[in-house]
Amino acid sequence: MDRPFKVTQATLDVMEALLSSEGDAHGYAIAQAAKKPTGSVYPILARLESAGWLDSSWETAEPTPGVPRKRFYRLTPNGTAGVRELLLERRGALPSPPARPNPLRPGWGIA
Repeated sequence: MDRPFKVTQATLDVMEALLSSEGDAHGYAIAQAAKKPTGSVYPILARLESAGWLDSSWETAEPTPGVPRKRFYRLTPNGTAGVRELLLERRGALPSPPARPNPLRPGWGIA
């Protein structure tokens, strides 16, 4: 399958982070999950969005003074399918789903 962008290891790391997130994730959280610097992650997010694989929106809540507004990203249906295909093709597996919090032990994942 032809891709409208270059697929690097960093791109695959960002894709894994996006697929593992539940719903919207802001850019800095994606960078942390991908273990990549934001200077690498934001251009990747822009390429994925230009390709139609991501939708983004700016934080609507009143930001904390001195803290920049967050931009949230979400995979589109085409993006989800493309990311799954690429990760299976290049890495042979999909990321594990995120652990759901255990209601009996707030803040802890299910063991």
